Amino acid sequence: MVLNFKNPIRRFIRGIVLKWRLEVRYIIEKKIFPKIKNKKVLLVGVEYYTENYPKLLKTNDLYTLDINPSVARFGAKHHIVGDISDVDKFFPKESFDTILLLGIFGYGLNDVQGAEKTLENCSKVLKKKGLLILNWSDIVDKNPIKPRSLKNFSLFSPVSFNGYPSAYRTRQNHIFEFLIKK
Repeated sequence: MVLNFKNPIRRFIRGIVLKWRLEVRYIIEKKIFPKIKNKKVLLVGVEYYTENYPKLLKTNDLYTLDINPSVARFGAKHHIVGDISDVDKFFPKESFDTILLLGIFGYGLNDVQGAEKTLENCSKVLKKKGLLILNWSDIVDKNPIKPRSLKNFSLFSPVSFNGYPSAYRTRQNHIFEFLIKK
């Protein structure tokens, strides 16, 4: 499904829906993305509802990664089909200024071992003082992993971002974590 948001009325309606029903998408698209400019960025996890993300991040050198080959068409020009836990096999050390892991914990990254490996390898490809943004569901039946409980979470330091505290909970029990590589 490809959605067309070129119509100004549809864009306006989508803005209202984003802000009030889909708080997670609103924060990502209206609060996080505008603050990421002129950076080398890795966005992990693409789907039909992220098809506008490359355009929203157009001032950046954007790479996308997803394990599912059927969603590659929603990724950036530089898209890799692969597992985020193996990110260090796709990119050299200290490649990225920012890594966005948006909604992958519990939705593809479902076990502690894979989550630990993901944080460790993201730390390898993230530049020193680089920004890691996690978004995850804090609903037990949807996500058995709490990133803060992972050993490799200690590779990062919490930081506030664009007026949000280092950990921010939405009305839908999604958590945003803003972290800097130590």
